[in-house]
Amino acid sequence: MTVGAAVCIAAILIFPPHWAILIVVVGFAVGRRVALLKRIYNVGQVALAAGVSSLVWRMAGDAATPLDLHSAVWEMLVIATFFVVNTVLVSSIIAYASDMPIRVTWSRAHRHTWHASLGMHFVGVLIAVLWVTSPWTIALAAIPLTAIYYTLRNTVTLETQTIDALFNLADILDARDPYTHGHSLRVGQYAEKLALAMDLPGDDAHLIFLAGRLHDIGKCAIQNEVLMKPGPLTDDEREHMCIHPEVGSSMLASFSLFRECARYVRGHHERWDGTGYPDGLAGETIPLGARIIAVADAFDAMTTTRPYRKAMPIYEAYRRLEESAGAQWDARVITAFLRLLDTTPLGRPEPLLLEQPLLAEVA
Repeated sequence: MTVGAAVCIAAILIFPPHWAILIVVVGFAVGRRVALLKRIYNVGQVALAAGVSSLVWRMAGDAATPLDLHSAVWEMLVIATFFVVNTVLVSSIIAYASDMPIRVTWSRAHRHTWHASLGMHFVGVLIAVLWVTSPWTIALAAIPLTAIYYTLRNTVTLETQTIDALFNLADILDARDPYTHGHSLRVGQYAEKLALAMDLPGDDAHLIFLAGRLHDIGKCAIQNEVLMKPGPLTDDEREHMCIHPEVGSSMLASFSLFRECARYVRGHHERWDGTGYPDGLAGETIPLGARIIAVADAFDAMTTTRPYRKAMPIYEAYRRLEESAGAQWDARVITAFLRLLDTTPLGRPEPLLLEQPLLAEVA
């Protein structure tokens, strides 16, 4: 969250390219304290963005000024160039570090704040106009800059705090049972990778990750003696356990950010053949996100130790998933997941990685 973009755009429109780049570099170099390597990258990418944008502005001709109405198109091109180059470079390094597609990291970073970010860039044009007409009036730009900054900060902070609070609750619930520690995080990660492997849009994959991360949040309503019972559940206990998708869905539906996720959480124990719960949905009537989470949840449950059984070998989980495709789970989702399992470790510890000889036996 920074007002630096407005200053960058103003410098590009006012000064020659070399001065504009120098101003931008100095501003970022002495700005917020971060690790040296990150600072070097930040300075490099913003210098590149400023350089390319300055070249676009020079294409408008030496007579172009921020006051010239005929230069408005070039000013918009400068803003678009700076925004795209800057955000793509930042998203690229994040994508590299997180092993995610660039389009996904870019979308997630800007889907709720792009309007405020672009607004900050246009304030740069205002600063340039004020500089040309009456430099002392630049102080007036502090008002819209401050307003946009706090709007952006509050939006990001509210979303971050909400997500962190719910993630912490999910982790606390996992920690109630040492056998399920980290389960929700793994299910979210598996579900997200599976969604992307099925060519779902990045935003949809992110919602599926959030729903997978929070799919068991309704277990806060489940009694400990039922949740951690080492043996089979009685009919009454099983009925009590089956309320957790409804409880979790109801909790998440109260947050606008998680309303779509609530549908996925409610449906993650539905079965393709219609014998699941809580609504007895079947086939395509089950939301796709819920079908994806169901497979990820089942895989993690089978391959981790629980109070009532030990973890299955990967090849056995592979076989069971394949066997129940079209009955318990969506065959299309199972096919995509098994293909993903064949080609990636899905982030699991080394001893659990699937080996080719086992795949051959299953085939």
